[in-house]
Amino acid sequence: MELNIVRPVISVIPGSNANPRRVGYSELGRGWSKSSVLRGSFICIDKSGKFWQSGFSNHSGIMTRRSRRHMRYSPRCHGITSLSEGAMPEDAQYMRMCISLAKKALGCTSPNPMVGCVIVKDGHIVGQGFHPKAGEPHAEVFALREAGTKAEGATAYVSLEPCNHYGRTPPCTQALIQARVGRVVVGMVDPNPIVASKGVATLRNSGIDVTVGVEEKLCQTMNEAYIHRILTGKPFITMRFSMSLDGGMLDDLGDGAAEEGGYYSKMLQQYDGVIVSDQTLYDNLNLLSSEAGAKQPLRIVVTRTLVLPIDSLIFNTDLAPTLVLADEKAIVDNLQSAGKLNGQTMDMLLRQRGVEVVILKKLEIDSVLDICSQRGLCSVFIDSRGLASAGLENFIGKQALEEEAVQKLVIAICPMISGNKRTELNFDIPPAKLNRLRTKLSKDVAVVEGYFPRDFN
Repeated sequence: MELNIVRPVISVIPGSNANPRRVGYSELGRGWSKSSVLRGSFICIDKSGKFWQSGFSNHSGIMTRRSRRHMRYSPRCHGITSLSEGAMPEDAQYMRMCISLAKKALGCTSPNPMVGCVIVKDGHIVGQGFHPKAGEPHAEVFALREAGTKAEGATAYVSLEPCNHYGRTPPCTQALIQARVGRVVVGMVDPNPIVASKGVATLRNSGIDVTVGVEEKLCQTMNEAYIHRILTGKPFITMRFSMSLDGGMLDDLGDGAAEEGGYYSKMLQQYDGVIVSDQTLYDNLNLLSSEAGAKQPLRIVVTRTLVLPIDSLIFNTDLAPTLVLADEKAIVDNLQSAGKLNGQTMDMLLRQRGVEVVILKKLEIDSVLDICSQRGLCSVFIDSRGLASAGLENFIGKQALEEEAVQKLVIAICPMISGNKRTELNFDIPPAKLNRLRTKLSKDVAVVEGYFPRDFN
């Protein structure tokens, strides 16, 4: 049989003897490499469009045909799909649908995670839903409502383990049990100690077949900020800055970045907060997402002087809140300046505009993150716009990098050459190789994303 192996639709499916976390592959020309990590099986597609399952021998590395399985081709199934024990090939397809549904609430669910749910019966989707925001019903509830009596005996796919406790909403485990679903497929276990496998145990104890870990990495990445906050008690921190093609620092976001659909507008929608320095305010930024229906972030200004352009758009709090963080010296100097001029202090002027001002004994990354945590922020990105001799005008961002408080890096590479005016990066940090590197285009800007190899990512 002549095979037409199309890499975007190959699904790696571990067999019963496989370690699902060690499944991998590499494509060399027309064949497959001999690799000891390939234990189990994977799916090939022939020219008729039918799939069949094959596998490697653990010893010789020779691919042998094990069995024939037919499944419906889905263009949604891109790349390598790792399935856990007890999972079926179609489980990955429906779990990715759950993830797509969950992302409809991007930026709206914090401090809750994004969750999507799809209910399937006899190969047909009978219900689907997602968690829209904190305090609203969970994804399973919306999906079960749509499915109605068709949920009995069906398979419920959910990107995060169903909750098993009473909070602002009843437990989703009970809703699934009462609906008499026959099987539940879970993307990832909830790291929250209140849940933490209790939901899975409750479902299994009620006689429901439960499969865990389907598309686990995709589910974890979608809720990386929520997971980090649960595990560390601190918000997930991303550092963003712009560079020229020849490695110079830029104060330019790139064309269309702040417009609807631009990478910067989407970041403002996704994150709970954005931190900028007082030097950025002279560009009169509003730091508002242009995405339709976006929940706007908390705009945080760090300053050591309290000498601020009071008419800056960022101090208009009609559409989004603004928080100013300053150190003790700044407030003392400002009081003295106002006294000499017999006028109002910057603190007073800001509060009149609805801006919250917090004075910190020391304005440093730890105290800033403590304030963010106290306000329930799960994710914050530190934005550096202007030029500085050290490469970043945002002194909190520089300190965060040097103290290894940053989990993710976002670099916007603009189609510009800085030439002899180039300001280069100058961080006092050891060399580090970023993980999970990803690139995308936002108009003419190449956006590079990567993760530092931290313990909690």
